[in-house]
Amino acid sequence: MTTTTDFAVERLARPTPSAHSGQAIAVVDGTRRVTFDELDRSADQVANGLRQRGLDSVDRVAFLGRNCLACVELMLGAARAGVAMTIVNWRLHPVELSFVVDDCAPAVIVTTAEFAATVGQLPEAAGATVLVVDGGGDADWDRWRESQSADPAESVQYAADDVVLQLYTSGTTGKPKGAMLTRGSLAACIPDTVSVWQLDPSSVMLSVLPMFHIAGAGTVVGSLWAGSCLVIENDPSANNMLHVIETQRVTNIVLASVMLQGIVESPAAATTDLSSIRTVSYGAAPITGQVLQAAIDALGCRIVQAYGLTETAGVLCVLDAEDHSFDPDGPPADVALALSRLRSCGRPRPGVELRIVDIQSGAVSAVGEAGEVQARTARLMKGYWNRPEATAEVLLADGWFRTGDIGDLDIDGYLFLRDRLKDTIISGGENIYPAEVEDAIQWHPDVAAVAVIGVPDEKWGETPRAIVVRIAGSAVTADDLIDFARDRLARYKCPTSVEFVDALPRNATGKVLRRELREPFWAGRERRIN
Repeated sequence: MTTTTDFAVERLARPTPSAHSGQAIAVVDGTRRVTFDELDRSADQVANGLRQRGLDSVDRVAFLGRNCLACVELMLGAARAGVAMTIVNWRLHPVELSFVVDDCAPAVIVTTAEFAATVGQLPEAAGATVLVVDGGGDADWDRWRESQSADPAESVQYAADDVVLQLYTSGTTGKPKGAMLTRGSLAACIPDTVSVWQLDPSSVMLSVLPMFHIAGAGTVVGSLWAGSCLVIENDPSANNMLHVIETQRVTNIVLASVMLQGIVESPAAATTDLSSIRTVSYGAAPITGQVLQAAIDALGCRIVQAYGLTETAGVLCVLDAEDHSFDPDGPPADVALALSRLRSCGRPRPGVELRIVDIQSGAVSAVGEAGEVQARTARLMKGYWNRPEATAEVLLADGWFRTGDIGDLDIDGYLFLRDRLKDTIISGGENIYPAEVEDAIQWHPDVAAVAVIGVPDEKWGETPRAIVVRIAGSAVTADDLIDFARDRLARYKCPTSVEFVDALPRNATGKVLRRELREPFWAGRERRIN
């Protein structure tokens, strides 16, 4: 059965009179400027090449590399061929990369020259065709693509539950899980997100978030769907983003909160022409009142906050521009309410239901009472690839999805996050899962026990702290353990501090009481996430 939605991922770069001109610029990647007609042709070539290999909806292709045009071409071509695409986190340690590649078993891996050697050393990639962007020779990505037919890709029957993107996220077990996002889930999310961003064919969207994140992938899909120009950039430093905004006349940008803070605190902001900016969307963490006011003063544009998960194809709630703009000299009660709501995630988008469920009883909580945040929407993933038990834990029989976040709803439907059921640490917009960090550290011969928690950090929101019990007589140091972790994990996941204790607090079943470990660092804070 074909999808009945008017949103089709495989048609994104195909010009339509109502959306955009084929001669308009679709993607800017460094010195390359590609029109919608040219991108449409490339997508057909990729689709034809994948179909010629006999690939279909049960197969996977993967991209490993920093944001670039090739990732966009593969994304569109795979969708047209009816093949699911995995965008792999290039920041992962080779051990972690091996697990992801083994799990999705891609028939084709496209990588960049920077990571070609890494892919070549992965035993799990031995059976895949590896193509390298700017790699030269027969395995060169451009050469392979140009060798394929440019005829419109053969007709494929697309269904709403066909998987388009398989993005990996981790859970409390520490092992990455492939969240399967379908045509239907993207159809329910992306057009609405585009309306939040207010994108149209005159817009210029800056793509700076990694495409292996749902926010980064959503930026690509949303920009192309709206007929906007997508400017790809890999350097997220404040000064570079300011330069790109000015020179490319960027109108829209999606950022992690820490990136927005970096922009407004940069001295260069005062001398940069930012008049082109229309909308800034931020997420991954709330923003302070001081940073918000600085952003409003520096950018003078719409500012919105978005809350969502990989498993929901992106946005669930939005704190819109009106909530970010209020009169500080107004009635005190109004000002207090406005400031309070700036600590919220906003309200659910159309087509999204939220409820708060008591952790102990499972009953739906009343207004203002904290519990697990659950969502019901057509935006939900199909499930986790090859993980039926993990899928059943979060996708309930009645259609509700367990986010793992703890929060409450106020009388007007604003969502306030309070803590995380999953103990996830979010540092600079990156999810870090204590179990996988603990798994790495516990292999050190001088470690008897370890627990990892998130502690407040003014720049990154929070960072990992390892609480370690040393074996008797050991003189292992904090630096020793941090270096040990760096040999096994992506750098951003490694602890920034280590505390040595005689014993870890545990409950009757032996489970470490992380909340007890976290309490001294978060005491006195209303929110237990920063």
